[in-house]
Amino acid sequence: MQARQARLLAKIDKKSKSPSFYPSRSNMNSSLTSIIPRENFIQRITSNKNKYNLHFDKKISHQSANSKLLLLVFQTLIVVIIGLLCTYLIYPHFILKDTSLLINHPPSSYKPIPNSIIRDQIILYRILGNDLPPRHKAGQTLRNVRFILEHESEFLNTKKWWILNRIADPDYEDTLISLLKLHKQDYIRIPFDENEYSKLDFRIDDFPKPDFFNSDEFIRFSKVSKLRAIDYTYIDKNLYAMNNNGGRNVALSHGKSQLNARWILPFDGNCFLTPNAFADIRARLNLFGDQYKYFIVPMARLLNNSQLLEESDVRPITPEEPQIIFRYDSDKLYNEQMRYGRRSKLEMLWRLGFPPSYKISGKLPASWEPDSYSNKAEEVQYQSAGWVFRLFSGQISQEIKEAGPIRAFNRLLAIQNFIDNLDERIARKVQGFDPFRLFLYDEKLLNKARLDFWLGVPKVVEIVNVLIKHADNILSEIINLYDDIHLNYLNFLKIKEKETEKINLSDLMEESLTMLSLDILFENVTTLTLANYFSGDEQYSKWAANLIRTFILSSYTIGEQDNIEESFNIMNNETINNEGYNFPYLNKISRIIPKFLNVDTSFSKSLNDTDPSFFLDACRLLHRIRALTHKEYMNLQNFASDWLESLINSPQNLKIGRQSNHRGTLFDLQVISLSGFVNDLRLYLRVANRARMRIGKHFNIPIDTSMPKISQNHEIMYVQNLVDIGKIKPLDYDENVFRYTTLNLQYWMLLVRIIQNGRCGSDIWQYTTKNGQRISKAIIEHFKYYNNRMHDSAIIVLAHMTKTALKASDTERNICQIQDEHIYSQYFNHIDDVINNINIGNKTNKEELNVIIGIGDEARRRGLPPFWMFGVVL
Repeated sequence: MQARQARLLAKIDKKSKSPSFYPSRSNMNSSLTSIIPRENFIQRITSNKNKYNLHFDKKISHQSANSKLLLLVFQTLIVVIIGLLCTYLIYPHFILKDTSLLINHPPSSYKPIPNSIIRDQIILYRILGNDLPPRHKAGQTLRNVRFILEHESEFLNTKKWWILNRIADPDYEDTLISLLKLHKQDYIRIPFDENEYSKLDFRIDDFPKPDFFNSDEFIRFSKVSKLRAIDYTYIDKNLYAMNNNGGRNVALSHGKSQLNARWILPFDGNCFLTPNAFADIRARLNLFGDQYKYFIVPMARLLNNSQLLEESDVRPITPEEPQIIFRYDSDKLYNEQMRYGRRSKLEMLWRLGFPPSYKISGKLPASWEPDSYSNKAEEVQYQSAGWVFRLFSGQISQEIKEAGPIRAFNRLLAIQNFIDNLDERIARKVQGFDPFRLFLYDEKLLNKARLDFWLGVPKVVEIVNVLIKHADNILSEIINLYDDIHLNYLNFLKIKEKETEKINLSDLMEESLTMLSLDILFENVTTLTLANYFSGDEQYSKWAANLIRTFILSSYTIGEQDNIEESFNIMNNETINNEGYNFPYLNKISRIIPKFLNVDTSFSKSLNDTDPSFFLDACRLLHRIRALTHKEYMNLQNFASDWLESLINSPQNLKIGRQSNHRGTLFDLQVISLSGFVNDLRLYLRVANRARMRIGKHFNIPIDTSMPKISQNHEIMYVQNLVDIGKIKPLDYDENVFRYTTLNLQYWMLLVRIIQNGRCGSDIWQYTTKNGQRISKAIIEHFKYYNNRMHDSAIIVLAHMTKTALKASDTERNICQIQDEHIYSQYFNHIDDVINNINIGNKTNKEELNVIIGIGDEARRRGLPPFWMFGVVL
């Protein structure tokens, strides 16, 4: 029995050493209990305990040290790999946070990434631009962004980005950024750079004929067609400021730089996605994503954003222009030469094979517009997916089904209005436009002339003495005129007291005032004002202001006190406030002179033929020295505003303004002078920019300039018409051609100097048309043709202004082609010779002297401003 147990125990011990089977402790105990007495089993196990445990402990200890070392190495390797992966994933994110890198160094093309990267993410971009009233309601972008952030769902495996696309208003942009940060949103900022924008010009020379906007063809256009033609001139400013397709391409470039991105959605900023819409998009992407790189998302317009919260999430009717989805390996980019409002997104849709609208598919673009429809793909390269809602624009009348034409029209208006606002803001903020600054008489040159007069510089003293003498003559005539009027008024009062008959005071004054016209009034006011500027004598400024009061403002004049008693009564009048910021009346009282100017006087009839530029500068000077009160100056602005409204709204005046001769140039000169005076900077800039369109039509300078010829064909036609209707004699034809061609150039140079002194707007002097016409060339050709008349007073003034404009623009080397520089420089040297030989003191002929200094009938006929040598030229 014992031998049997020993053999059994030996067998069990042999089995326990086998690696193939490790029974659980419970099974082992149950199997052995019935065979081996418990005390013997325990004794056997106890006897081997020390030996077993020692072997187990050694084995486990050896394995634990190796495992810890391997585990440490493995963990370190995992941390390094994760760190490198995170750096690789996050690095583009921070790089693209740097706007300058994003804008200046965008990925030029897609670069393949290793296949080990899993691309499964959707990146949704919303591109936010500027509000454009009246197309949009002001502030609508901000409202819609807030609505999206508060109500749009988060989508699985989808990253949302916002692109601030050249928001021009810094405060508006800061508010958008604050809103995005509040909701912990990622964004990319494409900045609006005023300096870059300021370098851009209008495209005014791409039309079928020069001065197209004054052509009969343009006049016959419909209102929308005219607006579209004007919109084309804004193209470069539009492309920068709106950056419509540029912003979309930034989204594409940024999306392709994200390593796990598969689908990129560069959507408009007002797009909203519901859960069902996005689920449909995802399902279609999964179903057709391997076959197509492009998907279009149909769009529906909302009349109220609350519809998304109140109605069920079902597919709507989607008739609007869709959004586009791009796969990460797509190769198409938006055409950045397609501007906002001119099928910028539709051009891309056509390249994908999208069917064109029946309204525009058969309509050829204007000759100056790019033919975007020619890029239409023959095969469809896209699938459709889901839908998207376009949030409310804030203008309900433009969101209904029939409002397409209204939207298009208001979009054009909004673009032009927005860009005009930008130009105005930059002109005031950067270029320093100031309506109180002198426009024709350059302030620095005028002040230098006064300093030279005080220093006793002979040439300046000589001219100022002529100015003072002429001002004294005007002063004498005016005082006599006012004395006559005052006497007539007293006689009128006596007659009225007797009540013998009714007599109109205007009839009593008519004889004294018949010789006064508007251009004479302007000349006299300017002469008196300049006399005060140089001499400091208040008599000149007071009577200059009185002329304005009587004949323009129709108010009462300010004269010397008539008697002590009347002055005393006025000074003790309790109704007069002499406290605070008011000063007591001392030696001036109101002279009783009735209102004179009425709308039916001869003044209003001569407004269309009068240059107001120098007169308005005189008004500015009088206001500075308080010869004109603030209220009177405001009333003068009203007078100028009425004049301006008559010019730009009257069909008769507009017809005159469209003429391609000196009448058209004078029209621009009048409008820019008046608009600057009334602080209508937008109109001022419009004239400064568009006036250049006339150059290509006014002048016709041949390429071969070896034979001098008159280059102003329309002035020749004007003179010929005067001969035909009998206004001038045939014998006077040549003299009148000289007169009007010179006059046209004179008006052009006044326009040039106003824009140069105004310090904003395109410099007309530097502009060269596509057919090579240029004002400087026209003037040189004029000098060449009339070389034998270089000492004529009109030529002398023109030569002075030419030299000054040349120096102000600092573009002497750009006046002509390189091969002509030597020839043209010779003529400017000749101008210097003419200018240097002028000596007003030697002018013994009074009429000749008056013309050369810019006063009198002949000077006015030639368009010369009074005493143009002070401030207008060097």
